[in-house]
Amino acid sequence: MQITRNLENLSARALIESMNVHDMKHLAKRIIPDYDLYKRTGFPKSFAIPSIDAAKQIVKDIIDSNLYFQLIQTLIHMNQEGFMGKRIRISYLNDIIKEIYSNGFLFDSENLIFVENPKVHKTRNWGSLQENESYSIALLSIDIIGNTRIVQKYSKEIVETTYTELDFIVQNAIDKRNGRFWMWEGDGGVIAFFFGNKNEDATLSALEIMNNLFLYNRTICKLTEPLNIRISVHSGICEYTDKNDYFKKTGVMKTINEMEKSHSKANSICISYPVRMMLDGFIANQFLPLGSSNTSKFYRYELEWEK
Repeated sequence: MQITRNLENLSARALIESMNVHDMKHLAKRIIPDYDLYKRTGFPKSFAIPSIDAAKQIVKDIIDSNLYFQLIQTLIHMNQEGFMGKRIRISYLNDIIKEIYSNGFLFDSENLIFVENPKVHKTRNWGSLQENESYSIALLSIDIIGNTRIVQKYSKEIVETTYTELDFIVQNAIDKRNGRFWMWEGDGGVIAFFFGNKNEDATLSALEIMNNLFLYNRTICKLTEPLNIRISVHSGICEYTDKNDYFKKTGVMKTINEMEKSHSKANSICISYPVRMMLDGFIANQFLPLGSSNTSKFYRYELEWEK
């Protein structure tokens, strides 16, 4: 988000009217650990830095470091929980939040971060996740079975139409649950979920995709055979990155790859134990353990016609 001059000035005024310079320095260090206010302002260490100069410099440096949301998130937390053992009221905080809202961002009170309003715009990181920072993420992986054979057997028009219709089914399922494509290639991709019960959102998306594809194959699919996919859902701590080559090497992706190669099969959904543990009982019971129910790491759901 582009930080307006008004937001920058409001934020500086909030610091000036809410805390002294000593507290401002501690606040800055929470966001930029090696922050040195004297070095940034150029004042000699024997000189007491005026609060207006301190506040303006800190806000400017935080904005330049692309950490503005972290500043406001910290101020919200201070306003609610206090700072350095004392209660504190942050001036102009409501005005700051209102202007951020008007720029298309919402405050997620569960994760205590600002995220983009999906009705305004959508980006890979929800406008919030920072490169190389670790987050708890649920991932949904879709793999089109027999992709190479499909491309070779059918005309380009039929293949493009079929894959576009699959993309619509997937997009419709994940949009209502605030999922984001992190990879999408010719034979499938990976979708991330971050908010609320992300494990349940990923699993419900997978169930919706599988059920809608089941109906699609029996109604309007232009292939002379069903379009078959397999879905895997896993969650864990993941270091956020825009670089897919690095993302593919993360631990959660290695588990996803193991699930696809060893535990998934056509027209089924495979979920890991950490995902199943976070599901509502009715949903969890739709997935059967692979192996002993007491030691199973993975569970599977298969969609079939009733016999």
